[in-house]
Amino acid sequence: MATALELLRDRMAEDTLELSYDNLDGAYTLRLVLDSIGEAEDGVIVVEVSEVPVEDQEKYGYYHFMSVLANEVSEAQFKTTLAKLNDINMETLLGNYFVIPDVGALVHKYVLRVNNEDAKSTAEDLYACLVEVVAQVNNDYDRVVASIAE
Repeated sequence: MATALELLRDRMAEDTLELSYDNLDGAYTLRLVLDSIGEAEDGVIVVEVSEVPVEDQEKYGYYHFMSVLANEVSEAQFKTTLAKLNDINMETLLGNYFVIPDVGALVHKYVLRVNNEDAKSTAEDLYACLVEVVAQVNNDYDRVVASIAE
């Protein structure tokens, strides 16, 4: 029986998107590379969708959506960039933006809680959420990337 992430992977493959599906550290991750992001449509993001391991996942499941917008935030830029991202986060409807210090990655994160009734309906919920998250990141892309302090 296919999992929700496998069903989502199969649906996304039909859209001829560049994607991968692999097992990293015991968690399966669907990874998409999306281009034509931002107002000028010259941005690229990498979106990862993975199941969040939770002890009691019988009735509900949690899925993590992480989008990498940039990998160029230096340690010297963290404080100013984080302050600007905080302002953006106050206006962002879904998830939040932050910097992963170890790699200097500027990312968007969102966690979706779903009813674990069946894999097919969960995959549909994941697809709908993915569309919304990508729309949110696309809408915010220019000012989020501009938040990287000089």
